[in-house]
Amino acid sequence: MKVATKVKFKELPSELEALLTEAELIRRYQPQYNVLLKDDKSPLYIHITNEIYPRVLQVRKKELNTNNLRGTILGPFPSAYKVKEVLQIARKIFPWCNRAGNLEQKNNKAKLTPCFYYHIDQCNGACIEKISPQEYRENINQLIIFLKGKKSVVTTQLKNDLEEAIGTENFEAAAVYRDKLTLIDEVTQPKKILKPELTTPGLTAKIEQDGIIYLQDILSTHLGLPKKFPLERIEGYDVSNTMGTNPSVAMVTFIDGVADPSHYRLFNIRSIQTPNDYQMMKEAISRRQNNRQWGLPDLLVIDGGKGQVRSALSVWSWQAPVIGLVKNPDRLVLPMLDWSARTESSYFDLKNLQYLELKLKGGNPALKLLQRIRNEAHRFSKKQHTRRRLKSMFE
Repeated sequence: MKVATKVKFKELPSELEALLTEAELIRRYQPQYNVLLKDDKSPLYIHITNEIYPRVLQVRKKELNTNNLRGTILGPFPSAYKVKEVLQIARKIFPWCNRAGNLEQKNNKAKLTPCFYYHIDQCNGACIEKISPQEYRENINQLIIFLKGKKSVVTTQLKNDLEEAIGTENFEAAAVYRDKLTLIDEVTQPKKILKPELTTPGLTAKIEQDGIIYLQDILSTHLGLPKKFPLERIEGYDVSNTMGTNPSVAMVTFIDGVADPSHYRLFNIRSIQTPNDYQMMKEAISRRQNNRQWGLPDLLVIDGGKGQVRSALSVWSWQAPVIGLVKNPDRLVLPMLDWSARTESSYFDLKNLQYLELKLKGGNPALKLLQRIRNEAHRFSKKQHTRRRLKSMFE
């Protein structure tokens, strides 16, 4: 039996926008085939409370039916994992606090302490009354519009706010609006694919996210980069050879903190057969820049110290920062260069270059992420070197 009388479709540029738009259309029109579930679970919704400092919560459909919830309801969404991923993305752009609530009505304000998310720049300070309820509400209103899939409305508003802030020389506010626009553009790119649902998504996603957040903080503190500096694509490099013979350089790629073997590359070094890791690294980095179609990295991690980092920098003309990870004990090697002012197709003056060696505690999430990148690059380069050595032996 034919039921549909008309079919319409809307093409959207990214998976995130498609997910948000689908949820908003289902909420608005309540189509019968979308509200009937195929299993015993109830749909998940996002509930934004109607408080002085609104909270952003996850609720099931049965809670909507039994509780008289006030505020804004968004959804339904297909799974808890998708909701968590959407909120993880949105919170980086529009920070909120779930601990404040009706803070102004509470009597004991003397012991206000910042929440966990405040320390990682995902709470705008409502928990310690650093932001007024009016400013907080404006941010939440933009979040609601964004979660309804209306990207253009949000970006237009933010661009107007940016121009106004620049006009009044409020450059601190202008930087906030600029960073929000940059993040929205990044997460709604066609290449931005939402992560597939895993068996233990919460734990895995948190480990990856923590590593990126802590690494962003290091790059911001010591290299002057923005706190939200994108680290979607990180490339790691390692040289492998035996006294200069059968040398190869491995390039491994981590997307959002996860190894992606489809983007791995190997450079068999043929220009030199003597023990010179620096020259081998220079050749590999030069050849990497001849292949823009592989994608543009946000950060390069070199397995080695000052010499290896300097070799890479001597031929590196792209905008992505270059850092090193040296062993015994593991510590970061950061070249003290002005990366924020770097333009593409330019080279740094490496004369009198200074480095900062940063030793991190063993449990630091940023160190763990960099160690995974370094170890994977070493494993991959060693594997290729062994193949070449065996082949040369038989020849």
